[in-house]
Amino acid sequence: MPLYGHEMDDTISPLETGLEFAVKMEKEFFIGKEGILERGDLKKNRIGLRITGRGIAREHCPVYIDNKQIGVTTSGTHCPYLGHPVAMALLDVEYTRIGTQVEIDVREEIKTRNKDKK
Repeated sequence: MPLYGHEMDDTISPLETGLEFAVKMEKEFFIGKEGILERGDLKKNRIGLRITGRGIAREHCPVYIDNKQIGVTTSGTHCPYLGHPVAMALLDVEYTRIGTQVEIDVREEIKTRNKDKK
């Protein structure tokens, strides 16, 4: 689940964090609806990352494809149940297809990552 201050804040739409199920855009009025509409089309999406190799991508690590920064991580940890580190990131929407290979700069050491489902 997205955490306010990490995956979302006053600059990140709830729709960008995957919370469209909780935001009823068809309602005639709710506080914040106008702000969401003014933002226009989604520019980024929250995605899950499966970390390959050692290291944990914490928040604010740059995410790259072909040396182009396409987003940043918002949180990360080791997941004992899965047996490997995982992270969440906000990426430019055109790079959020499941299976897309990305790289993360963890303490200035590039690590290869593979996106999983949210």
